[in-house]
Amino acid sequence: MLDDKYAYLILSLFYLLAWFVVFFKSPWKSGMIKVGIIGGLMGIIAEVWYFHDYWRPPMIWKTGWPGIEDFIIGFAMFGVGGYIHSSFTKKEIDFERQTAAKNRDFFILWLIGCASLTVFSLILDIHSGYVTFLTFMGLATYIWIQRPDLIKLSLISGFATLAIVMVIYYITFGLLYPDFWDKYGMLNDEPILGYKIIGIPVSEMLWHFGWAVLCSMFRGYRNGVYYKEASPIGA
Repeated sequence: MLDDKYAYLILSLFYLLAWFVVFFKSPWKSGMIKVGIIGGLMGIIAEVWYFHDYWRPPMIWKTGWPGIEDFIIGFAMFGVGGYIHSSFTKKEIDFERQTAAKNRDFFILWLIGCASLTVFSLILDIHSGYVTFLTFMGLATYIWIQRPDLIKLSLISGFATLAIVMVIYYITFGLLYPDFWDKYGMLNDEPILGYKIIGIPVSEMLWHFGWAVLCSMFRGYRNGVYYKEASPIGA
């Protein structure tokens, strides 16, 4: 068994493997790479909130500081959550319905998300697990109200990503490192968040489901893109 400091790296690489599967099947490969780079940077920044009360995993370089693991998993999560629907659903862009981009609105939503995590988690000391899931779903609901056509797509993405996460987490934390969350997590005293299913904290399931639901709508909402069922080949 490898040292515990490799657990997070192994998790990140498993997620990156899932990214490659989605990447090879997605028609929007360039977008996945660009979004992934942003996600990698956000993965590093996000530890400001999560080292506070969520977990403190050992790192291959220095524990307690963001590391390469954060970049890898952030890169992978943005790509998988944002583009899994393009790989496993028969959808294509409906160019007849495209509307103006909402870059300003999208940026405001990003600021609201960051402010929510900062105020409620760091200042008001509400556990970041609750704050994150409710923030993700609150922002998703706002987009649903404006773009009800994205509801089905986002829910499919959420459940598909959750299924992938369950496999990745079971291998990593159910088989390879079964004591990981007891040693390095800060969830055991939290109702709901600390419960485990096949060794996987419910908090992690909620996190990845909520993220994929929200992230899957970014492209459609920000760029004013609508989707339709793909036309049969030769039609």
